Amino acid sequence: MKFNIKNTIAILLCSSTSICMAQDKFTISGTLPQAGNEKMVLLTYVNALGKSAKDSALVKEGKFNISGTTAFGNRSYLELKPIIKDSSKKTRADFKEFYLEKGNTLVVGKDSMGTASISGTKVQSDNLEYHSKMDPWQAKYQNITARYFKAKAAKDSVELKQISVDAKPVVAKMESTLDDFIFSHPDSYVTADLVLGNRMMVIDVVKFDPIYKVLSQNVLSSFTGKKITDKYMKAKQFAIGKSIDFTLPDKDGKEFKLSSLKGKYVLVDFWASWCVPCRAENPFLLKAYTELKDKNFEIVGVSLDDKRASWLNAVAVDKMPWTQVSDVKGFKTEIAVRFGITAIPQNVLIDPDGKVIAKDLRGEDVNKKIAGFIK
Repeated sequence: MKFNIKNTIAILLCSSTSICMAQDKFTISGTLPQAGNEKMVLLTYVNALGKSAKDSALVKEGKFNISGTTAFGNRSYLELKPIIKDSSKKTRADFKEFYLEKGNTLVVGKDSMGTASISGTKVQSDNLEYHSKMDPWQAKYQNITARYFKAKAAKDSVELKQISVDAKPVVAKMESTLDDFIFSHPDSYVTADLVLGNRMMVIDVVKFDPIYKVLSQNVLSSFTGKKITDKYMKAKQFAIGKSIDFTLPDKDGKEFKLSSLKGKYVLVDFWASWCVPCRAENPFLLKAYTELKDKNFEIVGVSLDDKRASWLNAVAVDKMPWTQVSDVKGFKTEIAVRFGITAIPQNVLIDPDGKVIAKDLRGEDVNKKIAGFIK
């Protein structure tokens, strides 16, 4: 048997799953008969290694073709643009979002990518189905948003009140449409993106568990699926019933350890100076602190700022007398990374044994909510 070094290298490379994913070949064939001359199509996509990549093709006689390799199904973009940009003219980007996976994708249009139709693969079919259901409701919501800004500028309190009424059923329908798609398409890569982007900003483990369990192994094996699993596993370590601890410098630079407050009820509040909803909660937390500080209760503010001056200025302006800690690394601070915290405000209430007993206690009656847990 003759030794073949090329075959040997191929076998060694295929011991790595990500390398073998390069066999997921795709082709994109497009027809844009009225696009004109001197145009190109730029593809932005995810390659077989899970990295963002770009490719391009010239439009010749109204047609273009792009081929390459990818893995799974991922959100991608096609843009029609001139080969040589005319800096004297301001033009809007002419692009369209779609989902790319192995197989053949067909683009059919006239003179614009934005109005072209894109079809051919299962994941793109799923994407089109989702938008056919969600887009009408999003259009209604955008109309409500426009009404809101107009009424706010005019200080029209009657209209603002009516907008609040009109928005509720639209938002509810958008939420139910999203959930219906997720649970009816558990094997879709589109579902993976929808879950990660819309159901994981702040994770309630009990509510999220049914969503995670419905996702197919195929979806969970994808690049997005692995992110979902990683974030969910981190959130589980931050769930009710779990013991948490961390060490961070306080505003004087001294090391503070959460477990040093063992024996007390502690509200650990994650916030930042730039976070408007966080700052809006501070007066309510101050009221709770004032009422409960002599009842075995403490607050620890964990700032996710990345500028020390901004952090300390907000502490002073909002008159927060409780313990404040931060290593000024933003969301890259160790505790945020460990527990998968990517959105604020968030808080957890710790019992005297150091276990989480409640999460995300907010609002005007937060003092009563906290008091209800203190024995």
